[in-house]
Amino acid sequence: MTTTDEQLSPARLDDELMPAEVEEPDQSGSSSFKRNIIWLQGVAFILGLALLIYVIRRVGVQPIFDALLKIGFGFFILLAISGSRHVIRTLAMRAAIDPLHRRFSFKHALAVRLGGEAVSFLTFTGPLLGEATKVALLRRRVPLVHGVSALVVDNILYNLSVIVFVLSGAIVMLLSFNLPPLVRYSLFGIAVGASLGLILSVWAASRRVMLLTWMIDALGRFGIHPKFLTSRRDHIWDLETHVYDFYSHRPGSFFAMCGFNLLTHATSVIEVYVTLRMLGYKPTVPAALVIESLTKIINFVFGFVPATIGVYEAGNEIILQTLGYAAATGITLALVRKAGTLVWTGIGLLVLVWRAVPNATRSLMDRSPRLRKIMDSLVLSNMSHRPARTIVSIFGIGVGVLLIVFTVGLAHGLLRERGRREANIGAEIMVRASGTFSMSGTQPFAYPVSRAQELARIQGVRMAVPIGQQLVGSDTGFGSRVVDGITFDEYAPLAGLTIKDGTAFTPCGPTSTPNCGDQAIVDSVWTEERKTSVGGTVQLYDRPFRIVGVYEPPGGARIKIPLSTMQEQLGSQDHCSAVLVACNNPDEQVQVAARIREQFPSDQIIFTKDLPELYASGVPALDIFIKVVVAIAASISMLVVLLAMYTTVTERTKQIGILKSLGMSKGTIAWVIEKEAILVSLLGVTVGILLTLLVRFAVMRTTSLTVEIEPKWIIIAFAVGLIGGTIGALYPALRAARQDAVEALAYE
Repeated sequence: MTTTDEQLSPARLDDELMPAEVEEPDQSGSSSFKRNIIWLQGVAFILGLALLIYVIRRVGVQPIFDALLKIGFGFFILLAISGSRHVIRTLAMRAAIDPLHRRFSFKHALAVRLGGEAVSFLTFTGPLLGEATKVALLRRRVPLVHGVSALVVDNILYNLSVIVFVLSGAIVMLLSFNLPPLVRYSLFGIAVGASLGLILSVWAASRRVMLLTWMIDALGRFGIHPKFLTSRRDHIWDLETHVYDFYSHRPGSFFAMCGFNLLTHATSVIEVYVTLRMLGYKPTVPAALVIESLTKIINFVFGFVPATIGVYEAGNEIILQTLGYAAATGITLALVRKAGTLVWTGIGLLVLVWRAVPNATRSLMDRSPRLRKIMDSLVLSNMSHRPARTIVSIFGIGVGVLLIVFTVGLAHGLLRERGRREANIGAEIMVRASGTFSMSGTQPFAYPVSRAQELARIQGVRMAVPIGQQLVGSDTGFGSRVVDGITFDEYAPLAGLTIKDGTAFTPCGPTSTPNCGDQAIVDSVWTEERKTSVGGTVQLYDRPFRIVGVYEPPGGARIKIPLSTMQEQLGSQDHCSAVLVACNNPDEQVQVAARIREQFPSDQIIFTKDLPELYASGVPALDIFIKVVVAIAASISMLVVLLAMYTTVTERTKQIGILKSLGMSKGTIAWVIEKEAILVSLLGVTVGILLTLLVRFAVMRTTSLTVEIEPKWIIIAFAVGLIGGTIGALYPALRAARQDAVEALAYE
């Protein structure tokens, strides 16, 4: 039986499917049901989150983080692969809609899919609400009945392809891998279940079984007559009829959709394969096929868990462990793929916001005259009339704020981190030659090494060890690094330094080769960053130094060489940069320092606990650099707002003329422009601070750099952005106020 368009008109379905017709008791019952669903969703999410935390703690954060670092920028390749899956599914969805009613572009169809999938991924109801969202987004372009039937066909064919894919994965795993009995029996059950599902689907299609209609009739035979279903029984029957007629009416689209669905599964297998390759494995295509097919089972069984949090990661861990991979690999694979899903989900949410916010705003303003008055103000109307320009202006100011807060935070963070490493050397006092002022490692070797023995004899001193510090060029050709010159046998007991890998410095004898002293030991952080090990080299003083050992714990400069080698390089034998003094009782370091000053009044004494702040404030060039950065950021804010406001005034010349002709004063017109600039500046500062926090998190997660966000500089950046924006808008505001009303009205 085939129905006509008149029988299935959108108007009829709209009237029948509107929930407003449900009686009041049903509405209260529906509200109670929705509340219960929300509670269940919350419980499922919390349990899933707890499972995820448990799995990560059991496997360990570091192995997972190390695996994620291997992905690096390859994540964008994986993101493109997952995006191609959305493109292919969009093509399948478009093919399901009759060309006569396909009044939308591919771009619109992709937006519809992303919006619907975002709802499916994040909500308890999953595909049910997600597909309803797609119908709502298509409603203005496609008649409701055709949109609903097309999406039903699309989902049925996709789910059938999933069954075929799962069945193939189970068979491949049974035939290709040596599995424990329990796993083998489980896979056999999955294969049998998938086969029965396919057989039942073929049988239902051949007999044109109206499953939903039959269920409604069955409920009626038991005396259950829910009005929401019984009142729509005929429409559900019509919908099922349309689904069964799809193949006979449009066989080309049917086979095209089947091909698109199979291609979708192929991209999923490729994503798994490429991810494992990026993690350093050499997977086979059958292994990737098995992993993806079993992952689909997890997604189906635990689809009620929002974002399948926890269960997806734990399931991937079990699957990959069964196939012989490390547990961390399974969790990393799941996290990387979910990260891609979250990116596309975020885009889908933006689509929903873009579609829903204007209507919601109009509805809200209709209910609130006060809000309508606010939104009708010249400032907000100017900003909303040119949203792209407003957003660009906000981000322009945000970049200026980022430039200030992040740059200062990075500079101070690096210096304080170096100061903390210098303080973490087991000594409480550093004694240097008088007149030494630099903290950067550029000071000359002016302190006699023999002074260490004299200091060691002072009451309360446990050890006194000479040390050299020198700033040398980096082997990358950019910047410089600090190197410590030490006598290992004396320095190691002071700093509690041990060799983790390799050996300490090898003494040079009379028969030693030239450059025998060109040896270096490095800390474990340096080796991890540089991906090097014992036996490698590091370029110092324009020649290679052989890495002979890796030490722990990190303290002082990351690279240490023999003090004698550094002295020879600088031509300062028997001299050093400073002597490190360790006290018998660290609590008495002030008294010990007083005794040192009494005996050597001209020497400079520094407490190592003060080094972090001394380093942060002891680089004169840094203050100049920061002032330059602040000036640049202020200029950026001023120029961005100046350009935006000048363009605004130019575009609104006629409107300004109208306002002046209606009696608005020059000051009021100028203040409108300034208020818009101030609001844009405030939003820009907020965005800049958020961007700074995001960049800081990324930098500190992926490198050993330290970025310290200081409240003082947030306030300074806030003031710079606000003042720069206000000053930038001053000229456009004055220009608008000075315009002649007659000339402005005649402006074209």
